[in-house]
Amino acid sequence: MADRSGRPVKVLHLISTLDVGGAEQNLFRLVASMDRSSVASEVVCMTMPGPMGRRIEEAGITVHTLKMRKGSPEVGAVLKLRVMANLCRPDVVQCWMYHANLMGMTLLRPSRMLWNIRCSDMDLSHYGYFYRLTVLAGARLSSMPAAIITNSQAGRSAHERMGYRPKRWITIPNGFDTDLFRPDEQARSSVRAKLGIPQDAFVIGLIGRLDPMKDHATFFRAAAAFLEDHPGTHFILAGRGVSLKNKAVTDLMQGLQERGMVHLLDDRCDIPEILAALDMATSSSISEGFPNAVGEAMACGLPCAATDAGDTGVLLGDTGILVKRQSPEHLCRAWGTIARMDPAERRAMGMKGRERIRLHYTQKKTTETYEQEYLKIVEPQAF
Repeated sequence: MADRSGRPVKVLHLISTLDVGGAEQNLFRLVASMDRSSVASEVVCMTMPGPMGRRIEEAGITVHTLKMRKGSPEVGAVLKLRVMANLCRPDVVQCWMYHANLMGMTLLRPSRMLWNIRCSDMDLSHYGYFYRLTVLAGARLSSMPAAIITNSQAGRSAHERMGYRPKRWITIPNGFDTDLFRPDEQARSSVRAKLGIPQDAFVIGLIGRLDPMKDHATFFRAAAAFLEDHPGTHFILAGRGVSLKNKAVTDLMQGLQERGMVHLLDDRCDIPEILAALDMATSSSISEGFPNAVGEAMACGLPCAATDAGDTGVLLGDTGILVKRQSPEHLCRAWGTIARMDPAERRAMGMKGRERIRLHYTQKKTTETYEQEYLKIVEPQAF
């Protein structure tokens, strides 16, 4: 996808953080899967790069940092960004998430800029004043970039209700690597052994950072109820902040940790192996765009029970169980439906989900769509 001069299209990606999160992982997958002879990518992280920054660098992509402190606007960072952009001379600036969307406007090239919004119907009352201000300021400036990319129809609808009025909406669902995310009996046995989980135990997993939108409170209430009827069940949770060191988590668990059936793994980079150890995956979110955790679990051949947040239902189709949000009773009931299945029936349900990912939501398809949109900005007359 070189431009008509024959050189690669230069894309500068600007992102708030490079910790382990949905947007960060999607950025990594995107830049790592692009044809370098067609698209030359560089990444600027507003804060100090975390684990995903290292993975992007290991993939051979240059990562810069503005070294900003979280929640602290800095004039000097604006100047640094402009110097970096002048050196890179990008054809397209791709911003990821609210803070980066606004920061990108300081480059004064909105006609060559794309914003990227990854969530849907957030309850902003759960977040700080500066975050809320950033989201609302984005609505006021949303007509300036060339377009806004969302990963879900729910995300577009939610932001339209907030007053976002871009020149053009583009919806590009997340893509998944079915070679990386796949059933793996060896990883299943190894992870269970390391965690002290019996090989024949029924294991439910939830992957997601500790955040109000993930609604871990509903998950833990459902887990407590489920253990009453299924006392041998184990639960595996992974995600930033999901740790026994975090009092907010232990408060939500309400003594569940004392039963030894809940395994909290905090931030992890070995999610494919962790998913392989499960019998089913779940999501208790009250807000999602296009949920990575559910798509990755489906790619691993796991049956899923998830709340009806964002485009989760679109992703699942008829391959899983969708339940209403903030209802531990409904979530628990869905787990029970899957737990009572014959193992062969569960495997069939999971493999049906994997096939849905393989047919409709591959990383290859997502990458190609982004490449086409970048070329539309560089050479609009070609479309």
